[in-house]
Amino acid sequence: MKTTSDDCWICQSLEKDRHLVFYETETSTAKLNPDQYFLGYSFVVFKKHALELYQINDEDRREFLEDMSNVARALALAFKPDKMNYELLGNGQPHMHWHLVPRYRSDPLWGRPIWTSGTKRKRLGQEAYADLVNRIQKHLK
Repeated sequence: MKTTSDDCWICQSLEKDRHLVFYETETSTAKLNPDQYFLGYSFVVFKKHALELYQINDEDRREFLEDMSNVARALALAFKPDKMNYELLGNGQPHMHWHLVPRYRSDPLWGRPIWTSGTKRKRLGQEAYADLVNRIQKHLK
């Protein structure tokens, strides 16, 4: 398995958006989605290129799931969502990553997947992203 790739847009986004990265282990990197329509929406990216959980060794899988759980807990503490949605798709890019989407009863798609309707992109300023990163990092172990 490769650990980086010049033609992988997920690897490229981790390099380009370093200011959005808030957690890193030997196994995973977590970063905010630049689109914050759903406050706290983040990705947890496996550092090696793999497509499916069953394709990685047991230790990496345990660590990847533990990293995802740690990030989910921090997001829940930082943003107090009503529910956390977890998505592990991979059909757009063969580089395994979780979408962690805090959901709020007040969001217009409550009770439905976020993919069912187009939403306006919500980009923030650098200071606002830094504030979100700090809020999350306060709750990471």
